[in-house]
Amino acid sequence: MAEELKLTNEETAALSSINTELAGVSGRVATLAATEGGIGELCDEYHKIREWLLILIKIVRKIPKYGETIAKVLEFLMGIADAVCPVQA
Repeated sequence: MAEELKLTNEETAALSSINTELAGVSGRVATLAATEGGIGELCDEYHKIREWLLILIKIVRKIPKYGETIAKVLEFLMGIADAVCPVQA
């Protein structure tokens, strides 16, 4: 029997926030990436969820056996997003 993941309130809230923020975005990604100015919109979406993604990585690390590897992949992809969508001060 699989062990249930125990999440903190912060982790649960982050998952809920990511789910709400990204509703419908995944279907528009290709369209946005192909249009002028679309990358800016994608970067805006990324910046809205970036802090929650950092919390999500903590959750993923809790997954037995594969969690650490998946977390490293997510960190790598976030590194690419950070390079493409730098935070403007």
